[in-house]
Amino acid sequence: MEDDSRDSEEFTSGIPNLPPELWHSTKRGIEPPQIEKFGIDLTTPSRQWEKWLVKLTFEKSGDERHGNGFFVNVPNADFDIILTAGHNLVDKPQHYCKNIKIISSAAEILVTPDMVRVCERYFNEPEDTNAIYDYGAILLKRLKKDRVRGFGFNLMLGLAPIREASGSSNKNTRDILQGASLYVSGYRPADSPIENPPERSEGRCIRPSRHDLTYEAETIQGMSGGPVWLGFRGIETVVAIHNYGEEKKGRGNRGSRLNLNVWRTIFDWVKVGWYGKSLHYRGSPTYSMHLHIRRSQIPAEIAGEGRVRVGKPGRVDTLFDILPVAVPPKVTESDAGFGFRLRLAGTEAEDDTTPIWVKWNPKQNEVSITRHLDARCEVKLQQIITPVGRQPKPFMIKAKDGDSFKVVQMAMNGLDEGDLELLDDDPQSFEDTSEVSFVPTTKDKFGK
Repeated sequence: MEDDSRDSEEFTSGIPNLPPELWHSTKRGIEPPQIEKFGIDLTTPSRQWEKWLVKLTFEKSGDERHGNGFFVNVPNADFDIILTAGHNLVDKPQHYCKNIKIISSAAEILVTPDMVRVCERYFNEPEDTNAIYDYGAILLKRLKKDRVRGFGFNLMLGLAPIREASGSSNKNTRDILQGASLYVSGYRPADSPIENPPERSEGRCIRPSRHDLTYEAETIQGMSGGPVWLGFRGIETVVAIHNYGEEKKGRGNRGSRLNLNVWRTIFDWVKVGWYGKSLHYRGSPTYSMHLHIRRSQIPAEIAGEGRVRVGKPGRVDTLFDILPVAVPPKVTESDAGFGFRLRLAGTEAEDDTTPIWVKWNPKQNEVSITRHLDARCEVKLQQIITPVGRQPKPFMIKAKDGDSFKVVQMAMNGLDEGDLELLDDDPQSFEDTSEVSFVPTTKDKFGK
């Protein structure tokens, strides 16, 4: 067994680690990305991940088969979510396996078809050629107070490096998981969850790609559907679903990477996230204020700031998809990290290969955009409990500023009476002002 108390490995995501005086003039004053760490903290309970694994049994061609699944912590979901390999759930095109059961140390649960979700492409064509789509979920209806939260996740670990434009000075294209030490956990076919804890093997990630990961961790047949995970920011963070063993000696095992496409599919299954939404601020009884990002800023990496658009109500050109992007194990909704993914009004969701994210900079009172997802893109949404499809209620956006949080605010104090009179004449007219700010909160220090 490996020692969880070993030293963490540090890495920096984003721009090279140069002193600010050497940055290009357009990037001076920008808060650098935080130093991230691989590894499990000593304060994290040892082997708590064992409680988040389950054994699966099912029938294919009349024979009983064995697999694994694991709980993952998706905020605002009305279900416990068990992720697993698609081939543990499907035996032929558009047909679920028979007699699927969840077996844990606490209970045995018969799985009915209404509880099962499988990636549509694999459900229609469950072939090895669709291995990257070989994933699914079992949804268990639970009250929030009774939920099994499970493994954490961080979308930063699911995004392959961005291909920079020809001639770019940024050569930082190494995948964040290249060479990382990964765990694969699961029950062996002969193991009983009541008598035997799940096992864990460890090995390097040798070939990360956009859709899957290849790793040296040892596995055997019957462990498909188990989590591929690591310690990140001191906690257990899942990065893939194990689904294929070695084809040839030394080639490594494979799992479907939990990238943006996969998470979007999972979020759709459990109706989590808000899509195509504008961000409005309640600060005036007469005029509407919302966050606007000019079309001309795209796809520049760090080019200008988000602005406050004022109108009655004014034309809305900036929409966001709001998704969970950084969720530790076990935590509740108020401690989950969300990201705002930019979408232009009148368009469908942007291409998942090059998403553009909102970056929040409390120190500079700036909101900008970036193609590089990191901790500066994560915010907490306080008091946002509105189910999908219902009219949203007011909530706060809290961005990390050192060891504390600041709350996003908007204002329109820079507009004079003449500006406002013009807005009264046309509901599509607007004025933009740069009055986005971050103000201290009175409580909730980071990490509490």
